[in-house]
Amino acid sequence: MARRVFNQVKSPLPLLFGLLLFIAVGCGAAEQATQAPAAADTPVPAAQATKAPEPTEAMVAAEGKSGGHVRMSAYADTKDWDAKGSSSLSSVQAYSQLYNQVVQYGTTDTSEIVGDLAESWEVSSDGVTYTFKLRDNVKWHDGKDLTADDVVYSLSRYMDPDTKTARSGLFRNYTLPPAEGGIKKIDDLTFEMKLQFSTGAFMSFFAIDYVKILPKHLKDVDLNQAENIIEFKAGSGPFVLDEYQRGNSYKVSKNPDYFKDGRPYFDSIDHFIITDTGTLQAQFKAGQIDMQNGGFSSLSPTEYKQLADDLKGELILNEISPSFNVGLMINVKKEPFTDPRVRKAIYLALDRQQINSLLQDNTAAMATTIFLPGMGYTVEEAMDWPGLRQPKDEDIAEAKRLLAEAGFPDGFTTTYDARQVGDYADVCAVVKQQLKEALNIDGELRTHESAAGYALFGSSRPPDSKGDWNLACQGEGMVVVDPDGVFGGVYRKGGTRNYTDWTNPKVEALFELQKLEQDPDKRRVIIKEVEDFLRSFEDNHWITVYWGKFFWLVHKDIKGFSAPNTVQYGFKHEDLWLDR
Repeated sequence: MARRVFNQVKSPLPLLFGLLLFIAVGCGAAEQATQAPAAADTPVPAAQATKAPEPTEAMVAAEGKSGGHVRMSAYADTKDWDAKGSSSLSSVQAYSQLYNQVVQYGTTDTSEIVGDLAESWEVSSDGVTYTFKLRDNVKWHDGKDLTADDVVYSLSRYMDPDTKTARSGLFRNYTLPPAEGGIKKIDDLTFEMKLQFSTGAFMSFFAIDYVKILPKHLKDVDLNQAENIIEFKAGSGPFVLDEYQRGNSYKVSKNPDYFKDGRPYFDSIDHFIITDTGTLQAQFKAGQIDMQNGGFSSLSPTEYKQLADDLKGELILNEISPSFNVGLMINVKKEPFTDPRVRKAIYLALDRQQINSLLQDNTAAMATTIFLPGMGYTVEEAMDWPGLRQPKDEDIAEAKRLLAEAGFPDGFTTTYDARQVGDYADVCAVVKQQLKEALNIDGELRTHESAAGYALFGSSRPPDSKGDWNLACQGEGMVVVDPDGVFGGVYRKGGTRNYTDWTNPKVEALFELQKLEQDPDKRRVIIKEVEDFLRSFEDNHWITVYWGKFFWLVHKDIKGFSAPNTVQYGFKHEDLWLDR
């Protein structure tokens, strides 16, 4: 069987269907080219079979400067420290720097997939078998060898069909289950994975920061607890966890035995959990924070830009793609939301343009479509849809009729919940006011610390539990700019923001159909069919309010930073250095 060796490839799915994303990098912007996934019945496109060189002492001196202590802001406390079932951006920002992946997105060309633990990999001529060769002499922080046993153990956890997909398991949409040969060890430094069909999408989701390799020899230790990571020296990554103060900070220091020579550059990083907008601005202005740990905070687009302007070039404002789906979650297990007429009435009554104006300074991109434009319908096409069109009179009249038909002519009382991060509480406040004025749907707005909010939403996941929430405002930052990312995050059972495990046979069938379709135009037709069904609210649990942008603030003295294509990766910080 013919095989091809890879050590770095361009991700096939960073941008699709003519969507051009401009990523601000320092003083300029890099335009990323459109690239469609490989055809399902043909092999994955070949990459040049050359091995990327390890950094040498001379390269380290030329590329960066070792040493220095950096202070970063985190927008919320971590929900978990174990990647299994992980769906929280605040969590991966914390644990990513402690562990490695098999492959990752590059830190210079951030659309490129490069080896991390993998020294190289081969793809069979039919494109369905991937054989990965691991680097030799990689050590866990406790000194034990990292081998294929650790990799197979970790990936099998994420591929387990009884485990929620979350973000760490999104790649399993393309692999066979472990019981059917989806993954197996070949030798101590080699393992193999088998796909359901040939597709470049597999590597795009396999390379995100969530797919971490954890130590098999610590499988009986609860590594979801920071104190156990510290005590048992659980990591392999560029930094070692030294301290965690819940709700306040976590601190890491350089791994002196890291397998990548010369990396990381920083001696240590302090991560401060700052949820208050005013505090974050004040800390940046006082020089107490050097950069964000990720492109998300409670600042509005205008506040980001104003802060960068106020500091007169000290801070670089890096703009990340409009890949942030902020929505109103509906608990379809609870009355009266079990009735699709009630859900559709809410969908029709919301004024998304007003929310964009009030909360996003009219900067929200593609705020009217279920999927990103270019994936299905364009913004211009969607502007005439019921629920999105202006003025709202006709839609509100229909919403009132639906509520009356469902038995609620005078509205009803409910609850609204939001985590105290981003503008979620503000979104819920505006939604609450709009629904009260239009439909007399009123109720208490409850806000929660980040981890507590996740726990509340998760209360509806068990099949026998309805959960303790009704309506909630939450965002889903896409891991890959592709329809599969939206499906996996919102519209499939086990999805990161599908807390009621809502599922619909038509949506499932269309998901399977579109993931196999490699012709962009034909795939777009299928996505439009999905959008038509979801916006009909014959059956749906999520109302997209807007698609927002992300911004990542980095001090000018921190070098080596290139903005990622999405907000979900780029947290290992091993290639950044301080030049001051």
